[in-house]
Amino acid sequence: MTEKQSPPASPSPWWGGVRGGGNPNLGCSGIPPSLSLPHKGGGHATGIVAFIVLIALLLPAVDAGAQSRRERPPEEAPEQYPAGAHRDDTFYFCTACHGFKIVAQQGMSRERWNETFDVMVKRHNMVDVQGEQREQMLDYLTAAFPERRAPGGWKNPFEGK
Repeated sequence: MTEKQSPPASPSPWWGGVRGGGNPNLGCSGIPPSLSLPHKGGGHATGIVAFIVLIALLLPAVDAGAQSRRERPPEEAPEQYPAGAHRDDTFYFCTACHGFKIVAQQGMSRERWNETFDVMVKRHNMVDVQGEQREQMLDYLTAAFPERRAPGGWKNPFEGK
């Protein structure tokens, strides 16, 4: 290799033009001539603009197809949860901020439900419900989603063996 090799005529192989040893079946922008817009000697800039227009036209079609295939979670309804007095009022009050599944996953005593209301008022700007309406919601939550913990608190599994 005693001969010095000359650099390609094109400044970048990305352009894929014929001058730089690129694919002769591609236009100056690196896309097939059948997909580029006709131009009169506009050079690389016109080909790039044509490529951008082509991509902009195709993107909404691709995204629209993806959106139609997405599955939407089923809507929650009060009837999906345990029946009881004040279920609907409690359901609609809670779902103003979050799904009701998060409520149904809890299992707390009346005192803990009440404390949870206070925390949501202070930290998350929940409407501070007091009086009869709060008592009715606490009645439903305590009956429908009672405390799950075993009575007597934590027990040592090794005790009594």
